[in-house]
Amino acid sequence: MRRRVGLERDVSLSANPVPAHAQFSFASAPASGVTNSSGTSDTSVVPFLTQRATLTLLLATMVSLPLHGQTNAPAQTAQAAQQGWQAIQSGDAERAVLLFQQALAARPNDDLLNFGVGVAAHMLGHEDDAERSLKRALVLNARLTDASKLLGDIEYSMGNLDEAIAAYERVVAQRPSDAQIRQRLEAWQKELVLHSGLTRRNDGRFSIIFEGTTDSALADRALAVLDAAYWRIGGAIGAYPSSSIMVTLYTEQQFRDLTGAPEWADGLFDGRIRVPVKGVHQNLPEFDRVIVHELTHAMIATLAPRQVPPWLHEGLASYFEAPDASPRITSALRILSLTGPVPSDVLFEGFTRLNDRQAAAAYSESLLLADVLMRRAGTEMGIVLQNLDRGQSLQQSLDLVGISLDDLEADVMKTLK
Repeated sequence: MRRRVGLERDVSLSANPVPAHAQFSFASAPASGVTNSSGTSDTSVVPFLTQRATLTLLLATMVSLPLHGQTNAPAQTAQAAQQGWQAIQSGDAERAVLLFQQALAARPNDDLLNFGVGVAAHMLGHEDDAERSLKRALVLNARLTDASKLLGDIEYSMGNLDEAIAAYERVVAQRPSDAQIRQRLEAWQKELVLHSGLTRRNDGRFSIIFEGTTDSALADRALAVLDAAYWRIGGAIGAYPSSSIMVTLYTEQQFRDLTGAPEWADGLFDGRIRVPVKGVHQNLPEFDRVIVHELTHAMIATLAPRQVPPWLHEGLASYFEAPDASPRITSALRILSLTGPVPSDVLFEGFTRLNDRQAAAAYSESLLLADVLMRRAGTEMGIVLQNLDRGQSLQQSLDLVGISLDDLEADVMKTLK
């Protein structure tokens, strides 16, 4: 296997600080089709991706905008605001929050400053704070369209579908020609109609939606499996995310209609776990595998909303599908012996546009990399993920736990010989 320089790519250098899973959703493939692994779909496959919403190119222009009504604003306040947007552009959300709050102390009723705090809080995964600041910005300026868009995305990720739709309706009213926003709004409206006929159960950590008359026992099983897996995965990586996780069980047709997921996908995470339940009663272990795979994506996304490469997301999700990963690793080795290595760009861009053979290789290689990484990092994996989210490169994050990316790749190459 040729050495993949691409694994050293510093994803923190993107000019648009979009969290990793705002750009990708994660679709779990059937065990029989793609080696007990999962694929990654981009926004063309799942058009309404919303968890940690995409921050628009408006951020690039915010740096040069004055505070509203601030022609004579103190230079220090204006400078703090400008530096706040620059910090957002560079991915330093913690510094951005401090700078915006400094400016807000002098100008508490400035809509753009409140918007800035909301953006920074969202980047940090502090959605309650983000929601509060964005609502304040919109009270001050109802036509701040990008604040409405981001608020809608956040409300959706928090399970507040009615509020998400209301926010996007304001965006469509102000941007009637934006086809992508209109498409996402229509998808949410369709989902709202569907969910109105489903049952919802909440146990604190997990909120599950399902057909109340037919899937109640399956919902109970899902909650038990998810709870056990949560503690197992958290113990393995040394971190236990606290955010509530939403799970929806669909019919096969509902799943395809709402997600647009590829035919081979038997589960998906796009900010919430979505699983079709057709035939699962005949293969409950497969159902368990799928929901644990998607749970892993959810836990990673909570710990590290940004900068986690798709191969790492997918590799860890495959690794944790069951307590013993060795059967899947054996299968991955067999597949890669037939297909050869995967181009580095594929590991960073997602897998859903690949054919079955290419996808199987991509999932398999991701699993092998994650297996080696977990054996080396162990309970410090959570530290690696959290430092990726803080803007560190993959190698910088691995350095913190004493791992060389070169050694990681060399170990994988050895297993393939």
